[in-house]
Amino acid sequence: MSITNISGSAHGKAGVSVTARLKHHFSKQHLRAAEFFAEQVQTLNANLQTHNETQQLQHRAYVTGAVLSAVAFLEASINELYLCALDGDATALPSFDAHLFALFTQFWEDVEKFPLLHKYQVALTLAGKNRFDPGSPQYQDTESLVKLRDCLVHYRPEWDDESGRHQKLENRLKGKFGLNKYVAESALWFPHQCLSDACAGWAVATARNFSNEFCKELAIPQRVI
Repeated sequence: MSITNISGSAHGKAGVSVTARLKHHFSKQHLRAAEFFAEQVQTLNANLQTHNETQQLQHRAYVTGAVLSAVAFLEASINELYLCALDGDATALPSFDAHLFALFTQFWEDVEKFPLLHKYQVALTLAGKNRFDPGSPQYQDTESLVKLRDCLVHYRPEWDDESGRHQKLENRLKGKFGLNKYVAESALWFPHQCLSDACAGWAVATARNFSNEFCKELAIPQRVI
C-alpha cells in the first residue's frame, strides 16, 4: 500500500493537502502466473517429440509453477476479500451492507488462522449463503489441488513400495488428468507421472472455477481476469 500527499492551493490560499491511499492486490497476478506456466508447458510439448534432461527439468518447473501459483491465487484472493471487507470497500463487495462489513471485520482475526478452504466456507456462512458441499466434485477437486500443492511444498521422499502420503494423493487424483508421457510407465506416480501438462491445465481450471462459483454465490464480481 502506498500513501501520497499532494499539496496545492485553493483560491490563492496555500496549505490544501490531499492524501491518496492505494492498496495493491496480487491474487490476479498469481492466476496469470499459473496460466503462463500452463501455456509454457503446452508449447514445450507441442515442439518436441522427446525430452532431454534439460527439457524434462523445464517441463517439471512449468507444471510445478502452475500448481503452486493456482493455489497461491486462491490463498491471496480470499485474504483480499476479507481485507476489502475490513476497508468497507463497496466497489469490490457490492452485495455487502454495513452489517456484513462489520461481521467480516469482527471475525477476520480468527479466520486468518484457518485452513484455506475453511476461509471460503466461513465467508459464505457469514454472508448467509450456501456453503460448498464438501462431497461435491468441485470442492473435492479444489481440496485435491491444495493437497497436491502441499505435497510439492513439503515434499518428503517415500519408498516406491510404501503406502504413504503419496499413495493417498494418487488415489485422490488418479484419472482426473492425463499423465506425463515423457516418463516411463514404471516411474513413481508422484511426482513423475503426475506432473504433466494436463495437470497444469487442470490446476488452473480448478482454481478458476472454484473462485467463480464462490463469487457467484456471494454475488460479487469475479476475482479473475
